[in-house]
Amino acid sequence: MILINLIFSKVKLHNFFSFSDVELNLNDMGFTLVEGRNYCKLDNAYSNGSGKSSLFNAICFALTGETSQGISSGVENIFTDPDDCWVELTFMVDDNEYILKRYKTPKPDLKITINGEDKSGKGIRESSNLLSTYLPDLNSTLVNSIIILGQGLPSRFTNNKPSHRKEILENLTKSDFMIQSIKDKLEKRQEELKSSLRSREDRSLMINSQKEVYKNQLTKYRDELEEYDCFDSSEGGIQYQVKLLEKEIEYYNKSISDNDLEYKDLSEQLEELNSKYRSILLESNGQLDIKLGPIENIEEKKTQEINNLKTEIKILEKEIKKLDSIKDVCPTCGQKIPNINKPDTTELKNNLNKLKGDLDLYDQEYNRIKDEKEKIIADHNHLIEVNLEELKSKIDSYTLRLKELSKDKISLSSKISSTESKIQKLEDLKNRYNKLLTDISGVEDVIKKLNEESVNISGEIFDINAHLNIVQQMITLAKREFRGILLLNVIEYLNKLIKKYSLQVFNTEELNFTLNENAVDITYCNKPYENLSGGEKQKIDIIIQLALRDVLSKQLDIRSNLLVCDEIFDNMDLIGCNKIIDLISSLSDIDSIFIISHHTQDLELTRDNSLVVEKSENGISHLKFV
Repeated sequence: MILINLIFSKVKLHNFFSFSDVELNLNDMGFTLVEGRNYCKLDNAYSNGSGKSSLFNAICFALTGETSQGISSGVENIFTDPDDCWVELTFMVDDNEYILKRYKTPKPDLKITINGEDKSGKGIRESSNLLSTYLPDLNSTLVNSIIILGQGLPSRFTNNKPSHRKEILENLTKSDFMIQSIKDKLEKRQEELKSSLRSREDRSLMINSQKEVYKNQLTKYRDELEEYDCFDSSEGGIQYQVKLLEKEIEYYNKSISDNDLEYKDLSEQLEELNSKYRSILLESNGQLDIKLGPIENIEEKKTQEINNLKTEIKILEKEIKKLDSIKDVCPTCGQKIPNINKPDTTELKNNLNKLKGDLDLYDQEYNRIKDEKEKIIADHNHLIEVNLEELKSKIDSYTLRLKELSKDKISLSSKISSTESKIQKLEDLKNRYNKLLTDISGVEDVIKKLNEESVNISGEIFDINAHLNIVQQMITLAKREFRGILLLNVIEYLNKLIKKYSLQVFNTEELNFTLNENAVDITYCNKPYENLSGGEKQKIDIIIQLALRDVLSKQLDIRSNLLVCDEIFDNMDLIGCNKIIDLISSLSDIDSIFIISHHTQDLELTRDNSLVVEKSENGISHLKFV
């Protein structure tokens, strides 16, 4: 609970009850005696109705929206402007300045200013809710119990039957509220613990579920692990197989290296043989060209002569054919045609026959030369074939060997690839094996951590259940017994204060405030409160009221610099009044005490101020310090 230390500064009233516009300083006023003078003939009174109580009711109205008597309506001054009524209260809470301005008219409203900043809500309801957060527990009953003491609380409390006083005291000290608050906190704590318990239980179930999953996974990994051969170097092991395959690859690589060396050597030898072959062939072809040179010249000459004869024969045949085509006899009548003589082509034909005879001779000579050339070429080729047969055989043998080497290399490369593939498969198996080992180790670690977490959560569940059991017992205690314990403590503390104050007022501690089952009894010198005189009752009312003020201030952590004593000296003699004044003077936490009385002239009071609330004939009250 937060300590609220109220330091009241001033209160302003505008058209509130019998006042028009007044302002009263509330801070550091010491003892201020307040008396009333009523000059309004309508009231037919001297002091009553002047507005003394209304002046301080404005404080309660500003804080709570109602007066000390619980009045919240009809507070407007009908003699001024009832359509404009408000009260403004200025006070400090710690280092924060509050200004509450509560309107009754033109419409109910509440303005809250804190340190010069408007903190009001959108309407009076929202502003009231905000005020209750700034100043919790500050209601009219509390104001009447701590700040304004007088006409209300003592009579309401002491005049109740003893059986009803317990309920009133519980309400005043907020026992029900405190018990309910404790129950609420305990039940909230219970729900938090239950929520935490459910969370732990859910987590425990989840852990068990996860453990089952990981255990199944572990079994699967281990079963798969058993399918693999061992990876040592013993015969049959994968490492052993890998080594064999690596040796096989090493053998293949050596064979390829040997193959490459042989291939290179054969290639060099073949190149030498081809070079030698080309050299011999080139030399032989040179010799052949020498032999064929004269023959080819004769062949070329004969070819030219034959072509010339053929040309002459074609020309002569064409000429003879042309001459033979001339006709000197009419084909119809058979008579000779005049002036036409048919040429004689006998000589031309003889020449033609001679040319054809020469052509035959040239053809024969050409064929002879051609045959001679072919014979020379054939003899030359035969000679070359005989001379290069062994060399060509070696070349063919080397070429064939090179092809075989190429095939062997391809085969070896293929075997290497196949072997490497086998090795890769074995490596994959090995990697899978190693991964299984890693996975198994990882799953075992996870299961170990889950087991540890499960143990921790089991411990937490045990602790939470233990706490829940304690909270449940406390809830049961709060429901059944704590109310009485709490109220008994309050009454015991209240009784100590009452005895202390009784000693100051009555010079005796024989004033008892006791809890008797469901009743609160008040006795003075073994006499019930109901049997006491009016003066005794009045003093006891004030003692109880001041004691209640101290209890409430301490229990609710609310302090105030202001105390208003409204008509508390009725039915008391001068000695009793002075005793009460001495008691009030001993309250060290108050710097402004306003004492309202109809009998101020009878009070022997050392005062700091005297305030007169004067009501004029027109019904308007004013303030006057004398």
